[in-house]
Amino acid sequence: MHKIYRGLASATGALALVATALVPSAAAPPQKTEVTWVMGEVSQVGVVEGFAGNSRMITFYARTDGTGDATVVNFDCPEGQSPSWDPNNGCEILGPVGMLGEELSVDIDRRLSAASVNGELRIYDGETETGEPIWGEALQLDVTMQAVGDAVINQEKQGGFWHWSKERSATVTTGQLGGFDVTGAVGTIGHLKETYKY
Repeated sequence: MHKIYRGLASATGALALVATALVPSAAAPPQKTEVTWVMGEVSQVGVVEGFAGNSRMITFYARTDGTGDATVVNFDCPEGQSPSWDPNNGCEILGPVGMLGEELSVDIDRRLSAASVNGELRIYDGETETGEPIWGEALQLDVTMQAVGDAVINQEKQGGFWHWSKERSATVTTGQLGGFDVTGAVGTIGHLKETYKY
């Protein structure tokens, strides 16, 4: 899955990481990460006003801290062909439309068996000459998801790094992103913990 706007590391962040690595381990507290999330993806065929092409891949991602994002990747496909990430399927990728939200309501039960997301995502239209973001139209995201199958747990420990994650495959039982019906999207409900000690 393409995550267009997620996890971009800045040069400043990279320098800070190098500087931290030079500090003795006794002086640096462990870095901890914990996040619970939902994500889903669905393909659609058809012309939609305001979006290029004749089909698209729609993905969304939301966390219980209220942040989230979605991407609509537009495709131009031959008649009868559904969009996919396969470069040989005959479809041309026309480009993504990304959107971000910071005040989402995200509810996930402790067993990761069900989830709901409600809130507003605003289309990201680029930056001004001074680097300020330009925000476009707001789209409402309303999704309910139900887990299918058993949970998969992964654990890893190497040196000062420790990782634990639990994920369940899930399906969107009802869902809307603006004018897009995302019911039937498939994805995951998950929980992750990581610790890194220098």
